Amino acid sequence: MRPANWTGALGLAFVLAVGPAIAQERGTPDEAKALVEKAAVHFKDVGADKAMTDFADPKGGYMDRDLFVFVYSADGKILSAPGIPMLVGRDATTLKDADGKEFGKLIITAAKGGGGWAEYRMTNPVTKKADNKKTYALQVGDYVLGAGAYTQ
Repeated sequence: MRPANWTGALGLAFVLAVGPAIAQERGTPDEAKALVEKAAVHFKDVGADKAMTDFADPKGGYMDRDLFVFVYSADGKILSAPGIPMLVGRDATTLKDADGKEFGKLIITAAKGGGGWAEYRMTNPVTKKADNKKTYALQVGDYVLGAGAYTQ
């Protein structure tokens, strides 16, 4: 085999070997939903303050790869956003995605009535590009819990 062909073959082998591993580093929408449902049970069991402390703890069981549980008040105030402390205290209803869609409002609306999905575009911290994101949100008392996964 000529050197150019070896380079191509090695490159292909690398992509085939590493590609699935890279894909596994990202959470899926189903995993985001399962994480929110798990968080909701914990939230009900231990109360808001303890639950939010646990959600922010990397060893608390509520962060998985790029997935994490966030909490809004029913009126849209961001109470917990692990890894993004500058968002805490902000009004989620004023936040817009890469296309100008008010995703905070979408998330709050999706949470009502037993939980649901909100879809929007957000800058992916890994790719630095606006990617599609799907967030599952669930209302627990006066709170909204959610977690989202990039789908692109």
